[in-house]
Amino acid sequence: MLHKSTGGGGQRRLVAIPPDLDGYNGQQLKGVSGNGKYTLYIAPLQEEIDKTPLPPEAKEFENMPKAPCSTCRKMFPLQILPVHIKSCKENIDLCTSSENENDMWECTLPVCSEKQEETAECPVCRKTFDIDVIESHASDCGLRSMYPENNVPTEAVHSFQSSVDVLNWIQCQVEEGSTFYLCVSRSDIFKRGMQQWQRQKKSSPKSRLKVSFIGEVGIDSGALSKEFLTEMLAEIERTLFVGNADKKGKIPLYCLNSLDQNYFRSAGEIIAASLAQGGPLPNFLREWCFRYLCSGDSDAIQVSSSDVTDAELSQLILKINTATEENINDLSDDIVSCGYTGKVSVEKKDLIIRAIVLHSSVRVIPMLDQLRKGLQLYGLLSVLNQHPELGLPLFVPGDDDDRVDAAFIMEKWQPVFSEKGSLKYTREVNIMNFFQDFLQETEDREQADQSDADNNGTTQELTVGRIMQWITGQAHKPNLPSEMNEFIISVHFYHDCDTRHTICFPTVSACTRTITFPVAHLTTFDEFKYIMEIAMSHGQSFDRV
Repeated sequence: MLHKSTGGGGQRRLVAIPPDLDGYNGQQLKGVSGNGKYTLYIAPLQEEIDKTPLPPEAKEFENMPKAPCSTCRKMFPLQILPVHIKSCKENIDLCTSSENENDMWECTLPVCSEKQEETAECPVCRKTFDIDVIESHASDCGLRSMYPENNVPTEAVHSFQSSVDVLNWIQCQVEEGSTFYLCVSRSDIFKRGMQQWQRQKKSSPKSRLKVSFIGEVGIDSGALSKEFLTEMLAEIERTLFVGNADKKGKIPLYCLNSLDQNYFRSAGEIIAASLAQGGPLPNFLREWCFRYLCSGDSDAIQVSSSDVTDAELSQLILKINTATEENINDLSDDIVSCGYTGKVSVEKKDLIIRAIVLHSSVRVIPMLDQLRKGLQLYGLLSVLNQHPELGLPLFVPGDDDDRVDAAFIMEKWQPVFSEKGSLKYTREVNIMNFFQDFLQETEDREQADQSDADNNGTTQELTVGRIMQWITGQAHKPNLPSEMNEFIISVHFYHDCDTRHTICFPTVSACTRTITFPVAHLTTFDEFKYIMEIAMSHGQSFDRV
């Protein structure tokens, strides 16, 4: 690599940058370029470049998308599939030219008829193309999202068998070639996030999300966008949806102001982006709401009195159930306002309650319709329409509590210890014991305070999920098995801290999921707990690069 110093009227000569033993690295290039002030140039060292195609089993193809050949059904990387199709056709010609018909049927490759020679099926999208263009089509099919948001072909998703297949598919629809950039403030993140999301017109939310927080120097390599999605989905659930004590999901809040500001549509887009880009699952919807999102058919809505989440309407149903002929007329105004036009009497209790239940559900249909428009992002709505049962676990809470707990963090941490038996090793083990006790104590307190949170609508400030979000940028478990296997929290220990100061805090790198503990200041559990609580409450920003 070469660099050119500034100044000199552009006449200064290029200077070669000598590489280190392991080649170039970011710190070296940052220093040589004067923090980006100088221009760097790359000069290729090869005079002749080998253009021989790599074999299918080459290491370079390991992580690239593959598809089966429509003829021999073997898997090949998409980059070399056209070359293989051509050679595969030549093998077919050899088989068809055999004089012995029995020998022809013993050939391992299928024989193409005259009709099949004219058209062929793409092994990726399963569409039929003319034989003259199938090679060029198959070479780039699947490398990018080809389908409009509302026109996802059934063939592309017909083979889905699980929710993981849905998540894998939607993640492939993200347009990696461009970015959807947001700069938001942590204060009032719901309102500011919605405004910036709607205002961004230069790129599509189908692109890779990149986020920066005002006043913070952190560069988004995945952690900042996940933290934004984590915070936004929590605020969307808290602000735009309402539930009751049964914990079976929530329905949209009847708020015309939010509807008028298109908040529900933006919420749908953010939910789709969260599913596609590694954010938390939006599993807080009531089942009937999810069913309506899939079909858009209001006639198919099936609700009961338990689905009424509005506090006033729930109280009205309770009063009607306990009313008598003498006092039921006192509730007439409230009953009529819910759309009931029949006779108000004890004999009509069931009809009255049914009217209230329908009123509670039907009045939020415009909010759900707007949410459906947002879910059209990435073609998600079409997938949910075809596979509602596979999408159900992604949107509706299940019986299992899948929140992050102390056991999950302890399963995923990987401490980097000093030599076993040394004094440093002993201190590091003590800190890991403190960390374990801190996580478990937080979990116990979180469970004890859960009932109070349900009653007064508040949540505990410090939770195990919050601790993991502070370290990694996300408060949820990875949604895909591949992401779960790669999810590791590295724990390091810093022994060279200057003990002349009285306190020192742990440092975290959310992008690499790393936490470093200052050993000298964490000698007891009380010190560990005190320092961690202060760090958690005042160290949420990304201030390290």
